[in-house]
Amino acid sequence: MRSTTSIAMCTYNGAAFLQQQLDSLVAQTCRPDEVIICDDCSQDQSVEIAQGFAKQHPDIAVKVVQNPQNLGYIKNFEKAISLCTQDIIFLCDQDDLWQPNKIENMVAVFDAEPSVGLVLHDFCWIDERNQPYPGPIDTYGPKKLSAAQLPQEIKDHSINVFMQPYPRAWCGCMMAYRRSFNDVVLPIFPGKGHDDWILKVLAPITETRFLASTLVHYRMHQQNTNRRDLERRTLAYLWCRFVKKTILVLKGHTKRGFYRQILTRLSKVKKPVMYEALLSQYRSYANKL
Repeated sequence: MRSTTSIAMCTYNGAAFLQQQLDSLVAQTCRPDEVIICDDCSQDQSVEIAQGFAKQHPDIAVKVVQNPQNLGYIKNFEKAISLCTQDIIFLCDQDDLWQPNKIENMVAVFDAEPSVGLVLHDFCWIDERNQPYPGPIDTYGPKKLSAAQLPQEIKDHSINVFMQPYPRAWCGCMMAYRRSFNDVVLPIFPGKGHDDWILKVLAPITETRFLASTLVHYRMHQQNTNRRDLERRTLAYLWCRFVKKTILVLKGHTKRGFYRQILTRLSKVKKPVMYEALLSQYRSYANKL
């Protein structure tokens, strides 16, 4: 039987593009079994759009949750993930567009290989008008190869290539994982992105696959939560980044703390380690002054 699927979607003032994203979910060749939508105190029509979607599609188990107070995107995703009940969890942003074969292609990998716990895929950028956004092509590994250039053995068997700086494949909207790993994933370390945490905490203990297919149109616009690829590196931008990083450091949310938390979590859940070299890499980060 095909694995069942949950979509964990977070919304916050996303009315401008939310309906398009929801439409792309029901246009899938393999429709989701469950859609969890957690709204983080939106001041626009996001909740009304989500509730309208639930009414229009009674064949899908849609749950719309309104947070009583703003949690921030990391904790909001943690909440959405915790409410998922199906076999495979897909992380979903409010403003992208999914290709119709995204769910089908990714579930096929999970069903063909029970040892695979995490599947990633490639993407392309679009702008506010659904037109191609002129961003740089992301590359992977020390040889800086594009997704199409990656050898099959790397796509199939090596997570290390995705541990290089800024491979877009670890963005949440480009990954899905088995819900059976939620005891490892939850709770999410608050000092880094939820997607970075999920990738890094699962990588040593499960097989990972990478699909070179472009399965998401990742939208760039003025309200992006992650503005690293959109904003120019002005003095004001750099100052804001410095202030944010300083606040994180004061809270103990450092790179060292991030990897210490991963090692602590993995030691508690006692899952078999498949990639000991990754744990060694984590230990070097955790012990670095």
